[in-house]
Amino acid sequence: MISIVIPVYNEEEVLEKNLTKLHAYLSKKSDRPFEILVVDNGSVDKTPEIARRIQATNPWLRYFQIPERSVGKAFAKGVREAKYDFIISQDADLSTNLDFIDESESLLKRSSMVVGSKTLGNQKRSLVRVIGSQTYLAITQLLFRMTLSDFSMGAKAYRKQDIMAILDDIDFWTAYVFEIAVYLTHHNKKIHQVGVNCIDERQSRFNIIHEGFYRYYNLFKVWRRLKDPSSWYHKLP
Repeated sequence: MISIVIPVYNEEEVLEKNLTKLHAYLSKKSDRPFEILVVDNGSVDKTPEIARRIQATNPWLRYFQIPERSVGKAFAKGVREAKYDFIISQDADLSTNLDFIDESESLLKRSSMVVGSKTLGNQKRSLVRVIGSQTYLAITQLLFRMTLSDFSMGAKAYRKQDIMAILDDIDFWTAYVFEIAVYLTHHNKKIHQVGVNCIDERQSRFNIIHEGFYRYYNLFKVWRRLKDPSSWYHKLP
């Protein structure tokens, strides 16, 4: 039983095609209950119209909206609304291989989080993005002594019961995956890491320079919070 959570923003070009593709893949296992939750954080194109139309005739799709532009809050909304304990987060462009879903479903039976890592798999991405990611990962490993090699939003899986306590606290933007990983590591929860293949067929939706500064600033905040015994990092799962 799995809940697929997809935060979206202005995805009219790919949403219907990729929901159809994802549903077809999930339906191959006829004995596995599943749902797909699309959580919109402020789309101004036809994304809401498309999602509502598909939802009207397909009970496997559940569509939600939040009023602000916040991918972190969209993720948190999806987790709260999910029916099942196994949460798998995907990007709307489905740029990573879908067999991550089956692999993470199996691994979540004995872990709190599964990280789909492009570094351990194969990736077709721009050199700038690869170098930026590797530099960021090296610093996280140095400061936090974690061996994880991917903190992007797609191809990640979680046990809902282990992250519910912190959904109000995680980063409202793109750093929430890293924060969840730090939190679970701090509480000695098991995190598995598997390689995924990634093909970026479109340019990033985020400003690379702005995103870089934002994530490094967040690293400093997390490092300080871990030293504060009153911070949310010390909440019990």
